Amino acid sequence: MAVENIDIRLEYRENLGKNKSKQLRNEGYLPAVFYGPDYKEAVPVKVSVDEILPHIQSSHWKTLMFNVIFPDGKKEMAMIRDYQRDPISRQVLHIDFYQLVKGHRVLVAVPIVLINKESCLGVKKGGVLIQSLHELEMEVLPTEMPDEIHVDIAGLDIGDSLRISDINLPESALVSVDLDDTVVQIVEAVEEEVEAAEEVEREVEVIGKRSTAEEEEE
Repeated sequence: MAVENIDIRLEYRENLGKNKSKQLRNEGYLPAVFYGPDYKEAVPVKVSVDEILPHIQSSHWKTLMFNVIFPDGKKEMAMIRDYQRDPISRQVLHIDFYQLVKGHRVLVAVPIVLINKESCLGVKKGGVLIQSLHELEMEVLPTEMPDEIHVDIAGLDIGDSLRISDINLPESALVSVDLDDTVVQIVEAVEEEVEAAEEVEREVEVIGKRSTAEEEEE
């Protein structure tokens, strides 16, 4: 699924520092920086909390593309490279916007979403679905950057699996991981139950040994 560009306005900020950043947040803005291949230095900016917060709270904020509009009318393509939260209040404190340049790949982690879980053949037979990979890091052209990778598992039977090489990726995408890595598989439920039982048995055995050792010490 291709990314749709979102219009967003950034304003320049001149007064920097912790106190000024706090004041900005009280006024309904978030301090931010804008940087990228065409910028020798990061540009200090601010963005409206109401305008940006819904996008940060999106499950695929890492792959959102923005049409950034500056006060002087300059326009850029950008994405949110990172943002910081207060560890206690969880309030968003600062945002990093990264410039996207046409014709230049950008590194991004794209969420992998399984579809048709309810109708999956193997699951309906009692198999257990295991998703080993939840996002795929790739270098891709901005115009081809997907917000999510959809993987249809309806036809997977027990014992079947899908690898990265089985996924339809954008033509410009470059991935550094092994294409034979498993994304999802359907396994026998019995196998899972046996493994779980064996794990519990090992834990009980260890606890039993510890209890015996403690009694001997007493």
